Amino acid sequence: MKYRFLVLLLVVFNHGYFAQDKEQTSCMSAKCHASMADVKYLHGPFAVKECNACHVPIKDQKHKFEEIKKPSDLCMNCHEPLQMKKVVHGPLKTGSCTACHSPHGSNQQFMLKKSQLSEMCMSCHKKEMFDRKNVHPPVMDGDCTVCHEPHSSDNEKLLVKAGNSLCYTCHTDFESGFANSKFIHKPASEKCTNCHDVHSSDFESMTLKETKELCYKCHAQIKQTVADAASKHSAVDEGKKCANCHSPHFSDVPKLLKKEPLDLCVSCHNDQLTTRNASLTNFSLLLQNNKDWHGPIQEKDCSGCHGVHGGKTDFRLLNKSYPNEFYTSYAKQKYELCFGCHQPTLAQDSITATLTNFRDGDKNLHFLHVNKRVKGRTCRACHETHASKREKHIREAVPFGKWQLPVNFEKNKDGGKCTPGCHAPKEYKRTLPHLD
Repeated sequence: MKYRFLVLLLVVFNHGYFAQDKEQTSCMSAKCHASMADVKYLHGPFAVKECNACHVPIKDQKHKFEEIKKPSDLCMNCHEPLQMKKVVHGPLKTGSCTACHSPHGSNQQFMLKKSQLSEMCMSCHKKEMFDRKNVHPPVMDGDCTVCHEPHSSDNEKLLVKAGNSLCYTCHTDFESGFANSKFIHKPASEKCTNCHDVHSSDFESMTLKETKELCYKCHAQIKQTVADAASKHSAVDEGKKCANCHSPHFSDVPKLLKKEPLDLCVSCHNDQLTTRNASLTNFSLLLQNNKDWHGPIQEKDCSGCHGVHGGKTDFRLLNKSYPNEFYTSYAKQKYELCFGCHQPTLAQDSITATLTNFRDGDKNLHFLHVNKRVKGRTCRACHETHASKREKHIREAVPFGKWQLPVNFEKNKDGGKCTPGCHAPKEYKRTLPHLD
């Protein structure tokens, strides 16, 4: 630095500025460039009126100066040469320091030419990023150098840090989440920009596309499932859509679910819901008041019966066939859903001593109930499909029009009895042959 200062002194001395009255000869006199000094930050030589430190007069020509062909070479006479890293900003690469910096002075720190750093950057880069619905706060505040080096960097896009580590400097909770969660969304952990626009977006959370379409970019099979579904799950299309149920970054639950499957479903189905086709149960209250839970409920897996993205049948998002009607004639194929777990033989023969315990002697009472020519009973005519107060999920009452028809079932060691509103009290015993 001391040698550069001596060079500067020699330049000034050789051009006679120490021997002249600066008030009379300065370039910033009232007759010439006085207004150039009316700024907050002045370049050092300009501030002390040593213009010839940069501008070299042509010998024997009045007020003529040699052309500055490459400003960067001149700048480096005083300024330490910048370390050129792997990625170099375009103006610096071409030696155009004055593309961003005023050589004389400016009202901005670092003698930038624009009043806002973002204005400086936007003079070359796209301005459309400010016109979108959601703008990244550093961009909105014009602080481009929060993320980008202005001169050179070892990272792509002149980033101050590489990849997700840059995002983590602000979003520390995500760094912790990726490090400590059991299940990680691979695209998110690899690169935030796989899903997010770092400057601005028309979509919530600054995603590259609308949530569902962004997910479908990778999850084409789910897209097809939703498209082919006979019944639609509103959670897929409403609110946050896929993010209603899934964490897009990380989770401690498989499938990146926000909660355990049953808890997640009940978080929405915790009130009486009315759809276009049906009134849906308040499952939070149902499960709280009925402790005998159906197997899939015990396993906390609603998807055992229901399609969480869309049902394959047109009845309540069910995965397999099950009668829409409360009363209907019996056919094995109508009950694919139930027979996925339960043996279809329980309603196969009218006489049996082995196929079912619901029999009077050897008379199969399952067969009797479902095979009525008029109003054959479906499974849910006698059994609760989710939870009940009684063993075997026997219902307390059966809807019959507006009337809740009581079942009044009682179990005993060798059978049971019921006193429903549909017939007189009847009792069955497995060890006795049936007598008409």
